[in-house]
Amino acid sequence: MAWLRSHIGWLLGLATVTCSMTMQAETALQLKPFSAGFSVKRNLLPLGELRLELSLNEQGDYAYQAHTRPGMLAGWFSADEVIEESRGHLRPGTIQPIHYSYRDQADESESSVLEFDWGSGEVHTTSGGIRWSQPIARETQDRLSQQLLVRLHLAQGRRQITYQVADGGKIKQYHFRVDGEDQIDTPYGEMRCLRVLRSKGTRKPDYTIWFAPQLDYLPVRIERQQSGRLYRMVLDEINLDGAAK
Repeated sequence: MAWLRSHIGWLLGLATVTCSMTMQAETALQLKPFSAGFSVKRNLLPLGELRLELSLNEQGDYAYQAHTRPGMLAGWFSADEVIEESRGHLRPGTIQPIHYSYRDQADESESSVLEFDWGSGEVHTTSGGIRWSQPIARETQDRLSQQLLVRLHLAQGRRQITYQVADGGKIKQYHFRVDGEDQIDTPYGEMRCLRVLRSKGTRKPDYTIWFAPQLDYLPVRIERQQSGRLYRMVLDEINLDGAAK
């Protein structure tokens, strides 16, 4: 379950299916409300499930939530249920997070809240009863908002992207690089997807993510090899803008 707590939240997670990765998108991707469910496995062992949900209002405000639940087998070892939420504003070509929260339902000491003060150029973090502030650069993201922004940038045809992310009380660099295309089986048939490698700082890529242009560049599969084990998260179902797929 440590993998669920530490890594699933990158996502965690945000042209048409026949477009080549080398072509620029004809129109800019407009983020739409959606909800999606994913299952997570370690090799063949079910670990749990992830639910993503994005809501928007007419003023351009967003709320993006990731809800992780352990499966029955994984629950024998850990009962951790984690809820992450990012709230902020959609700006032309970018995203401006205002508030991020991480809540561990089983261990409150692991919970944290980030508040972005763009007027002062700082992010204020509260965790374990302690509050501190750090300077942030323009367009710094939180762990969830970067999932939405990478979808926008992939739709623009960008092949290498770097984000400054406020994460764990530090400002970290996350890199995304388009590595090719693959045909991926999904619950909605085979789809052509961009294969993207993600790395942190100066480290080697640690995640491979497949984004589906046909689903507004949502990830349909995420994989990581760690200590000889394959961790995989796959899309089970999705509801796009009120229309179930």
